[in-house]
Amino acid sequence: MNGGKSLSTEISAALAQEGPWIEIIQKMEALYADLARLQTDADRRNEELSQAKAFTDNIIRSLVNSLVVTDSQSKITMANDACQRLLGYSREELLGSPLELIFAEGAANPLARSSEFWNYCRTRGSATGLETTLRTKAGEQIPVSLNASLIRDRAGDPSGIVLVATDLRELRRLLLEARAAASAEREQAAERAKAYRELKALQARLIQSEKMSSLGRMAASVAHEINNPLGGIVVFSCLLLEQTSPDYPGRKKLETIVREANRCRDIVRGLLDFARPGESARQKADLNVILQAALDLLKGQPLFKGIAVALELAATPVEVLGNASQLQQAFTNLLVNAAEAISGSGRISLKSWRDASSLKAAVSFTDTGCGIPPQSLGQIFEPFFTTKQEGHGTGLGLAIVYGIVERHGGTIKVDSRLGEGTTFTVWLPEPGPEEATG
Repeated sequence: MNGGKSLSTEISAALAQEGPWIEIIQKMEALYADLARLQTDADRRNEELSQAKAFTDNIIRSLVNSLVVTDSQSKITMANDACQRLLGYSREELLGSPLELIFAEGAANPLARSSEFWNYCRTRGSATGLETTLRTKAGEQIPVSLNASLIRDRAGDPSGIVLVATDLRELRRLLLEARAAASAEREQAAERAKAYRELKALQARLIQSEKMSSLGRMAASVAHEINNPLGGIVVFSCLLLEQTSPDYPGRKKLETIVREANRCRDIVRGLLDFARPGESARQKADLNVILQAALDLLKGQPLFKGIAVALELAATPVEVLGNASQLQQAFTNLLVNAAEAISGSGRISLKSWRDASSLKAAVSFTDTGCGIPPQSLGQIFEPFFTTKQEGHGTGLGLAIVYGIVERHGGTIKVDSRLGEGTTFTVWLPEPGPEEATG
């Protein structure tokens, strides 16, 4: 103590002399408080940034697609786990490597070289759905769909590229499987449609066969009932005509009776032929020979005047097991039918061949006549149905053909266009191995 002054007095006196320091201390305390608050805010923001980075890293790690980021020199600066798994490179091997490391050579787009790809993205700003090929560390080529976007810095200048690649192998496999399944389904649908058509055709043939059988029985009954009285009319009308002088006034009427009676007799014979054709023994017969015989029989007749006949026979015998006489009758009827369909001049084309795939023999009759109306095609093989004018034909010719072909185990197909012509095709089974050698 100085001069007996107390310590408190001395301190007070000192503080009284140094007043500005108090303000400084108070300001420093306030500054320290602000710094503490700033530190707290900085710690909070750092924690938020850390959480955001962890969240972003987690998203990048969870991506199924491959993610690659480059700098402005096309050097890889980031590659996610999916990219490393896909390409077989470690993160260390990828970082700092040029972009062309991961692209297959000769890729058919601007990706084969880093500089080209950089210019490509810089010009367009982005690339979407660009298909290319990546190359793994082992050299395997992987097809991918690539999306790329340009990265810009704060000044707006390009600073890098972000690439996202989607592996197309599984998608292409699924597409191939889908196409194969669709193709198989189409084939099955086509087979079902074919089976359905064949079933309907078989059903139609069965119905037609039953109808023809019923008509045959009825025709036989009618023919037998008419044949006896008709025979008497023919005989006695012919006798009367022979006993009548040429100048007899009623002779022309009598001639009409004889002519029409003979026509009725021909119709009855046709009915009997349709109802019960001969069941003589069958043997091997050459359709070439039968067709030629039918043509020779009709050649030169007035019906064929002005009609050119083209004959195209198979180079080798076209053999079937059947009754040659009945088959010749069927072919003759088809030839007459073709000639009657032609008015004036025209052409008839005849052809025979073997179909090795179906083991069947075939003969076709094509004319350039008037054709058959579509609504009549389903009736042409019925007895007495005809598209000819009244008095021209009995309507039994095709019915007889149908019966003969059916009894030989064959089928007959007709294809006709009104005003252009008609083709009848007869299909007959070839002899089996035992029949062929027997």
